[in-house]
Amino acid sequence: MTPFGGTSSDLALSQVGINREALESNTSLDPLLDRVRVAFVGRARIRPLLMDRFFEVVPLDEHRPDAFARSPGGEVVLAEGDAVLRGYGLPRTGEDVLINNVFGARLNATASPVEFERILRELLAEGARDRGENT
Repeated sequence: MTPFGGTSSDLALSQVGINREALESNTSLDPLLDRVRVAFVGRARIRPLLMDRFFEVVPLDEHRPDAFARSPGGEVVLAEGDAVLRGYGLPRTGEDVLINNVFGARLNATASPVEFERILRELLAEGARDRGENT
């Protein structure tokens, strides 16, 4: 969990930014591999879990000056226009945001849609076998 730092045009809609130093010292996220879900604490999810968006984590430094300025202590920064995609407003600066990579790591969120579907089918079939159901 981290505070919301604001939005920036330095980021694409599929990206979230966090100060590079804070990302390295306070998390186990690997920006090259991990894709994360973003939830605003105290707000219900609009999308079902399997249709949720996954974001690339961008380590912020002086190469993205506007976003970097919004994350001096490791605050999460979203792309400008993200509120339009979410269908509701963004939190106020300083409000808590949950960054979660558990689901993405389990289902390999970086997989192509075809690969994602294959993995999901395997997991569902495995669950059905565990319960003794026919697949």
